[in-house]
Amino acid sequence: MIEALPGSFRDPSGHVYEIEGQIFRTVLEHHAVHFEYVKSTGLLQQFVQDGRILPAEQVHKEVLGPVEEDVKYVTQVPKLPFVTFPYEWSFSALKAAALLHLEINLAALNKGITLSDASAYNVQFQGTRPVFIDHLSFRKYYNGEIWAGHRQFSEQFLVPLLLRALFGISHNAWYRGTQEGIPVSDFRRLLKWRHYFNWNVLTHVGMQAIFQRAALDARMYLKRDDLPTSPFPLSSFRRMLNGLHDWITSLEPADTGKTLWQFKTGSSVNSTAITYTHNGRQYVTVASGLGGVVATRFAARKMPAGGSVWTFALLPE
Repeated sequence: MIEALPGSFRDPSGHVYEIEGQIFRTVLEHHAVHFEYVKSTGLLQQFVQDGRILPAEQVHKEVLGPVEEDVKYVTQVPKLPFVTFPYEWSFSALKAAALLHLEINLAALNKGITLSDASAYNVQFQGTRPVFIDHLSFRKYYNGEIWAGHRQFSEQFLVPLLLRALFGISHNAWYRGTQEGIPVSDFRRLLKWRHYFNWNVLTHVGMQAIFQRAALDARMYLKRDDLPTSPFPLSSFRRMLNGLHDWITSLEPADTGKTLWQFKTGSSVNSTAITYTHNGRQYVTVASGLGGVVATRFAARKMPAGGSVWTFALLPE
């Protein structure tokens, strides 16, 4: 009997299997109604065409043989050649992944769909472009529900970005230590009173505990199907996501005034730097070389055109 990959055990909607290098994902009976609804809207196909989500093809259940779970559907997805994790990403990569997550959720709401969580691990990179990989995160939106993924988004996307934007501190080591993001409660201890004069910091960091309690209460009411009024209108949900998108778009790493190390590549850097770990050592990789219409038009005579991929190992602490 084939067993699911260990990394997918936490997903209550379905599990991931690998057979002869091919990747399959199950849809369990209790999630089938959401899977069918999302499929009927054509939303995922639209995202596939836009390049924002990996394609998934529904296949016969028999392809897996006997499995120890109540499977309703099976889908096949492409196998990624290279997998990275949020605690390995640079500031710009984490920012791009956060913006993709918000854009997908906003587009989904237009179809009566939302995301069940806000995990940064649902995003991978194809080159320098973020792509969403968790098809089973999509489910039907229930009018009035609080954003259940707000705290997870804050801890896995927003707070790591703010750590660098407000204090000039890289998120990687702290994030790698927890692997579930940076707790809002811990980050709040770094903030000064002046930070709370920023409305975004106040609502998404300072008042996070209040939002969390409201989200749990709303989910309890929604399960009982007796929600008397809408505690969080759809228009407010959209404004929250749009506000976060605008705020995160404006975030940039704080300039500490210190150049700790530099290296001359010999040509222009034309990609976002990525970081990753191997055998306990952290590495940074970036591509350089002339490329793109603008660079070709304006810098072709001034800059070497050769392409290179540079990888640097960080010194042990």
